[in-house]
Amino acid sequence: MGRNSDDQVSEPLARGASLGRYVVLGLLGRGGMGEVYAAFDPELDRKVAVKLLRARIENGVSMSEGRQRTLREAQAIARLAHPNVVVVYDVGTFREQVFIAMEFVDGHTASYWVQAQTRTWQEILKVYLAAGQGLQAAHEKGLVHRDFKPENVMVARNGEVRVMDFGLAREIEARPTVNGPVTTTTAKFGGVRTDGGTIVLHKQRTDGPSSTTVGAVPVAMANDDGVVRELRDTDPSSAADLFSARLTRTGAIMGTPAYMAPEQFFKAGTDARSDQFSFCVTLYEALYGERPFPGNNIQTLVGNIVQGNIRDPPPNTKVPAWVRKILLRGLRPTAAERYPSMAEILAALKTDPRRKYRRIALGVTLALIPLAVGFGFRQAMADRTVVCTNGADRLQSAWELNSDGGPEGPRQRRIHDAFLATGKSYAADVYETVRRAMSEYTHGWSDMYKETCEATHLRHDQSPDVLDLRMSCLRDRLDGVRALTSVFASATSEVVDNAVSATSALVPLDRCADVATLRAIIKPPEDPATRARVNDLREKLADTKARFDAGRWKETLTEGPALVARARAIAYPPLTAETLALVGTMQTKARNAQAAEKLMVEAFAVADASRHDDLRAEVATDLVFLVGTLQGRFQDSQMWAATASAVLQRIGGHDQLRAWLLNNIGCSYSVHHDDDAAVRSLESASALKERILGKDSVDVGISEANLAQVLQNMRRYEQALVHIDRALNVLEKRLGSEHPELALELCNRGEILNSLERYAEARQPLERAARMWEQQLGPDSLHRAYALTGIGISYLGTGKPANAIALLEEAFRIRTANEVDPGDRAETAFALARALWASGLSRERARSLAAQARIEYVQAARQADLAEVDSWLAEHRSS
Repeated sequence: MGRNSDDQVSEPLARGASLGRYVVLGLLGRGGMGEVYAAFDPELDRKVAVKLLRARIENGVSMSEGRQRTLREAQAIARLAHPNVVVVYDVGTFREQVFIAMEFVDGHTASYWVQAQTRTWQEILKVYLAAGQGLQAAHEKGLVHRDFKPENVMVARNGEVRVMDFGLAREIEARPTVNGPVTTTTAKFGGVRTDGGTIVLHKQRTDGPSSTTVGAVPVAMANDDGVVRELRDTDPSSAADLFSARLTRTGAIMGTPAYMAPEQFFKAGTDARSDQFSFCVTLYEALYGERPFPGNNIQTLVGNIVQGNIRDPPPNTKVPAWVRKILLRGLRPTAAERYPSMAEILAALKTDPRRKYRRIALGVTLALIPLAVGFGFRQAMADRTVVCTNGADRLQSAWELNSDGGPEGPRQRRIHDAFLATGKSYAADVYETVRRAMSEYTHGWSDMYKETCEATHLRHDQSPDVLDLRMSCLRDRLDGVRALTSVFASATSEVVDNAVSATSALVPLDRCADVATLRAIIKPPEDPATRARVNDLREKLADTKARFDAGRWKETLTEGPALVARARAIAYPPLTAETLALVGTMQTKARNAQAAEKLMVEAFAVADASRHDDLRAEVATDLVFLVGTLQGRFQDSQMWAATASAVLQRIGGHDQLRAWLLNNIGCSYSVHHDDDAAVRSLESASALKERILGKDSVDVGISEANLAQVLQNMRRYEQALVHIDRALNVLEKRLGSEHPELALELCNRGEILNSLERYAEARQPLERAARMWEQQLGPDSLHRAYALTGIGISYLGTGKPANAIALLEEAFRIRTANEVDPGDRAETAFALARALWASGLSRERARSLAAQARIEYVQAARQADLAEVDSWLAEHRSS
């Protein structure tokens, strides 16, 4: 493949060439930004478009820095998830370049679409309203397109509209755009000339021929590759080439001049109003057949743009005056005079004022109808208000809404009594934590229900279609609450043990407000019978998930195959994906790793095919743990981590899932023995959880405990102690002082204190953990052996080996029978050997135990422990 002096691709890739994992099918287009190829994705069996970008080199920026900037821009674009924005699937690097893989749109540019046949102004407006919604979505994610034009809008054969080519997109800049006028209102601008790389505008005064420079903007030109560059000390006539430039990239000026806002010529900050200007130029051109600003060369064009000199409408136009009025406001040279946002200009373009007069006429007619009808109308409005405030009624069967600390409702009392009836000493603490979390969740549900209803029925700023999507989402969330509280109402000991984590596992509400994501999932079946089957299975899944999350996972495990079979029979892909993912999660819990992975990978593929992005992100996040931590396949876990991260970046939000992704990545790094990377990931996970959930969240406690474990493995004991204490503080506060989740962290704390040689202090948490495990799991619990070993080591450390022997013998018995980790067996054997030798008892057995420990430390590859045993054996060869 040939390259030019800038180390950029100069020859197109041949058909069949590999571009990352993609197979090139052919070149679709080429310009200053790079090339766009049709390609095939063999992993997901679909056709895609792959844009191979040229790294931008500007203002002394190195090639490497240019590539990094381009990659960051591409990653920013991948955050967008909207039906009117081309979907970005993947971002990566190819040799010296960055590529973006995106959906293949089977259609034509808006420019071609307008010219292909005669279009009514209503048809044109409809297409550009859809494109405007894509721009609005970008603005809401903090991105400005900066190069909106008809060639960057695709109209698919099925009529769908997509905005593409965000190659010049930037985060909205903090510095303001040019909001002040270019000159005073009394000034009239005439000729334009270039001077030292600027365009100088001469102010023509009525009182004389003298002229003064009142404004200057950088002049730009396009070279042979169509790239906009700054013009310095150039003959003015060469600037005419810029007028025909269609493809652009970074330079002194960003964008295609005929569609650029005035502030872009001034190199001032750009924001959403700059895109609004370009949108209005583009729509004006489509409606009237000519651009709004006259000019046969760059000088005249720029002068007219910055001064707002717009053509008169062509004769016999059918475009209504009210549409032109809206466009003229969007084309004002001063950004502050335009509409504040794309949302407002789109709303204006959707509102035909002529309908208002028809409504007034209708109102006059209605005024003649008897007052009884008027009363009926008012009553109907009152009924709508009542409908929009009945969310609490819908919740009553699941969880009563009351203020925090207020009296319990019947459902809550039943759950409270069921928790206490288990006899668990920590049941009351667990119930209070569950009550707070459940009340917060259901109040949020009720508020969102009301807002969703009023948006359609009272404010009329939301379509019935969107209402249906959001209400369906809220209904699914309510099914989850109802199913979980039903499990709580007949709580067993295992339910109480898992109640807090089950409450935390309720699906977040925020996605029910994300219309773009909801639209991306295919709608429920139109057939009423099929829709009923979908709803029935969703309720069953909610019940199964609730029982699984609440600790009754063994009983739900047997139900998995039947659930998958029902979902496949219904053939509604999002539901099939959800079912596969749930059953895969059950298999993960049962440590059936291979079966779980097979289900999860299929769930991801089906979710991808149905654009179920939330589920794609969740499944990929779970697969990081499944293949990385449970199966030790680090490279595969890295692949799934990158996939999950890309999906989360594109759909935005979902910080809680992002935090769990970081947690799972950290665990995978730890298994791979990259402890430094594990610490970084777990620290980030804990910080993100604390920001979104509060420092006292149980989720925060879990990540803090994981972080402490990794630091302990690294022998950074002082730091480990800080994090284990944070974890214990949260867990004890939220779960109660006797909850089984606490025992493991108490044991870890004791082991850390032993490592710090604070032996007497270590004994208290270890003895507490041993007692809890014996009560909850029985005397032969493997967990109890951990605590007993730690207590024995603490007695050795304080010079009381005789006190350690019985404890270590018991731990050795349990571990010999049940422990599969040779390193953990070796730990107890070596501690017992030292206790026997120091007590003067059975020194031959002590040497034998130490030798056994040595063999098992070799098997476990624990080199530091092996060195300690070797040193001890060398010092204790004989009695």
